[in-house]
Amino acid sequence: MKTKLCPSCSETKPATAFGRNRSLGDGLSFYCKACNRAKSNAHYRKRRGAMGKLVRDHSWIPEGFRWCPSCQQPVAHQDYTRNSRSPAGFGSQCKACKSESDSAAYFYRRYKLSPKALHDMREAQGDRCAICGDPGQQHLDHDHSTGAIRRLLCQRCNHGLGLFRDDPYLLHVAGLYVTGHQQAHAVAALWDAARNGPDGASRPGNPPVGSDRRPGGRGTTSRSTGHTGRSRPQQQPGEAEH
Repeated sequence: MKTKLCPSCSETKPATAFGRNRSLGDGLSFYCKACNRAKSNAHYRKRRGAMGKLVRDHSWIPEGFRWCPSCQQPVAHQDYTRNSRSPAGFGSQCKACKSESDSAAYFYRRYKLSPKALHDMREAQGDRCAICGDPGQQHLDHDHSTGAIRRLLCQRCNHGLGLFRDDPYLLHVAGLYVTGHQQAHAVAALWDAARNGPDGASRPGNPPVGSDRRPGGRGTTSRSTGHTGRSRPQQQPGEAEH
C-alpha cells in the first residue's frame, strides 16, 4: 500500500489520507487532509478576525458531525444536505432544517402565507383535521376554482374532496348512499338475530311472540265466535229433532 510522510504532523499515512495535487510528482497533496484542514481553518479565522468579524470555534464538534447554523447544533453527516459544488461537499443546512425552509418557501410562494400565519392556523385547529379531527401532519386545503385557502385537512380528507371534484352535491349523494346501505344491512342483521334468537320465538314452524296460531294449522284467536268448527248448530226453541 502506498504511503507518504506528512511534514506537518510527522506521521506516515496511507495515500487515502492525502488529497490530490497533480502538480506534485506523486499526485498527492503536500500535507495530509487533517493537517491541511487545520491550516485552512486557522487561516480563515485569522483572516476573518482581521476583518473584525467573529469566528465560531467548532473544534469541539466530534468527527462525523457538522454544525448546522439554522438549528444551532451539530448534525451527523448522513443527516446533512449535500452540495457537490461546495469545497466540503455539504450544503448550508441539515436535512430537517432544509425541509422546513423549503416548506415555508412553498406556502409563501403559492398562498402568500408566512410561517407564523400557518402556525397560528394550525394552533387554532388544535393541530387536527378540520373534517375528521385526526391529529398529525395536515395539508392546506384550498378552492381549486378561486385559489382561496380554506382549512388544514388530513391527507385522506384532502384527497377525498379532490376525488369528488369539490362538488357538494356529489358529497351529499355519497353520504346518502353509504347511510342507506348501512341501514339496510342493520335491518337484515336484526331479522337474522330474530330468527336465530335464543328464545326461538320466530324460528320456522313456531308462531311469533303474542300469537295463538298453532304450528302447521290455521290461526285461531281467543275471540269467541259462538261456535267452533266441530260444534253443531244449536237447536232453536220449537224446532224438532230429526
